[in-house]
Amino acid sequence: MIVNQNQNITHLINERGDGESHTFNKAKSPSLNSDNSDDVGSADSGRASSGEHYSPRHDSYSELSTFPMYEFEIPHSLVGLIIGIKGKTIKVCTVEGKREYINKCLRMLRHRFPIERFPELNLQPILPAPLPSNPTGSAAPSMLVLPFNIRCEIFITSIIDLGHVFVNQNSHPSFTSLPLLDNYMRTLYSKSTGIPEVPKPMAPGILCAAPSHSGFVRAITCIVFEEEDEAIVRYVDHGGYARLPRADLKQIRTDFMALPFQSSECYLAHVSPVDGTTTWCSAANQLFNQYCMNKVIEGKVIGYNARDELPVVEFYVVDDKGKEIRFDELLLSKNYAKVSDPSSTRCEPKRNEKYSSEVQVFTP
Repeated sequence: MIVNQNQNITHLINERGDGESHTFNKAKSPSLNSDNSDDVGSADSGRASSGEHYSPRHDSYSELSTFPMYEFEIPHSLVGLIIGIKGKTIKVCTVEGKREYINKCLRMLRHRFPIERFPELNLQPILPAPLPSNPTGSAAPSMLVLPFNIRCEIFITSIIDLGHVFVNQNSHPSFTSLPLLDNYMRTLYSKSTGIPEVPKPMAPGILCAAPSHSGFVRAITCIVFEEEDEAIVRYVDHGGYARLPRADLKQIRTDFMALPFQSSECYLAHVSPVDGTTTWCSAANQLFNQYCMNKVIEGKVIGYNARDELPVVEFYVVDDKGKEIRFDELLLSKNYAKVSDPSSTRCEPKRNEKYSSEVQVFTP
């Protein structure tokens, strides 16, 4: 057991390092606009108790382990007995590890401090303070964007089809904070009661906490269905869309807005399906799985879609002979694609835009 002291909090971390990972189960990924082949492997970016999901997140993206945490208060009179006199300012203990080891640690503490002699140490979990019901407007966070005309490492996290995906910049300095944010949000929103819902009437562009397969993550409303009291949301850190009832969408805490939105929605550059439709053939999907999914690749923004201003990206992969090749060229060489209309892409740097102006935030 390791004891870390930081800002009046101690972590009791299980040294048996096979903690539970934040994973997302595999599922199909239909397009918002067309019936695509179901051969493209993907995984659920969020499976709520109800609602329709359009573009799931891949589970191999979640290889970093995130451990459950159990927090409880330590009376001042007992701190010295638990971790020594140097921890006298500590008020909260966080036990982190697999659930079975958390329970074992709590049993050890109770054995060391029996309830008959130490009734002040109840080991009850700390619940978040009650949140006020009146929402207030707040500034929105920034959005992480793919650099123009510069190659960078990317990881595909969600797909609509092989030509329309969501990526994360896994080498960006802010990316390392995402698992921690996911863990905190999952702990707070999945177990707490009294957190206000997104208020009526809903509107596009509201930042909120939305349910996913493994808890709550940050999302933004895109399309609102007033009669059904539902909305299509986009997961801003992991990519993908889901249609969810308003009752499942919670107001976001201000301390969860500091991290830039991690997910970038983009199009594959230069190509479209060979048959002139919007549906990729099974062979193209299988090739996409082989060369682009479940691995870090490189991408370069070469322009922006003339219709919706989403970045258009070249994917750089390694072929069977160990040679680097653009994935669009690989599709063309196998006659799985044709060259797309160049006028559909505006090949120039994007003008500076304040993304926050598009987002409305309600905080508890």
